[in-house]
Amino acid sequence: MDLGIGEVARRVGVRTSAVRYYESRGLIAPEGRKGGKRVYGQEAVERMALITFAKELGFSLDEIRTLLTGFAPDTPAGARWSKLAAKKLEELDAAALRIEIMRAALQRISRCGCNDLDQCAHAIASKRCR
Repeated sequence: MDLGIGEVARRVGVRTSAVRYYESRGLIAPEGRKGGKRVYGQEAVERMALITFAKELGFSLDEIRTLLTGFAPDTPAGARWSKLAAKKLEELDAAALRIEIMRAALQRISRCGCNDLDQCAHAIASKRCR
């Protein structure tokens, strides 16, 4: 199946620039050229879908590269996802904790009784406002 870059992008729901970008990063590759233009197969569409899915889950480009090429070739997909997901879940737990701390602090400062910012700064510096 010979697909142009625009068709790959359309099938995955991304811009052609995304296809070019991931190609330049070595994550997908055209099958060849026809008439001087890159042509891709169904594998490129599926690989782009996988990359897009991983990005939506918050995985970085380096993490996606690890998913695709950072394991022995015979490593099952589940083992790859599991290793990366465990680390991502730890990051999410830490982010959730930070959000809760920020929420509590924002709720406290929304009830600030200081007359001016100098008084507020003094309360913060003396740790009476935290």
